Amino acid sequence: MPRQILSKEIIIKKSIELIEDSKENNFAAIARNLGTQSQALYNYFPNQIALNYAIVAWTVELLANQLRQDLFGKAGLTAIIDFAMAFRETALKHFPLTQFVLKMPRTNKYPEVNSAFAELKTIFNQIIGTKFTDPQKRLLASRCIRDLAIGDIVNVGTGWFADKSLSADKSFRKLLKQSLHQLAE
Repeated sequence: MPRQILSKEIIIKKSIELIEDSKENNFAAIARNLGTQSQALYNYFPNQIALNYAIVAWTVELLANQLRQDLFGKAGLTAIIDFAMAFRETALKHFPLTQFVLKMPRTNKYPEVNSAFAELKTIFNQIIGTKFTDPQKRLLASRCIRDLAIGDIVNVGTGWFADKSLSADKSFRKLLKQSLHQLAE
């Protein structure tokens, strides 16, 4: 196999590919899949934890960029629901990667992760702010949406919603609308 030209981006993308395929994501497996030695990865990441947080930052940045495009020009309750639905859909489409991101503890050691989450939070808060101007209601709406979305992603992704008489999409949208309408009163 010819030698692979490495970069942080190539390593991150291969790691994500392994995660999405539910395969081992460690330096040895990544290097093997890239046709190189695991020692070569240390030129780009000091350890597995640094790589894992680079994956989190990469994933959250891509999500924020996608949401920004999808929601451009939208406002109010419709935009909030569209945000939550798009967030949920993307997370479920990439559920193994979503699980990986969710299990990583929050830390301030990796500025790129903080920056990526700050960008996602800015988009989220801007959209919520178009409907909820009171700071307390805005905070409650934010927590409500996150709780509903993450809970639904975990339940659907792990197969806990087996009753097909009401689709998970419809029930999530309905619960979200009801909750947000009640908060808006």
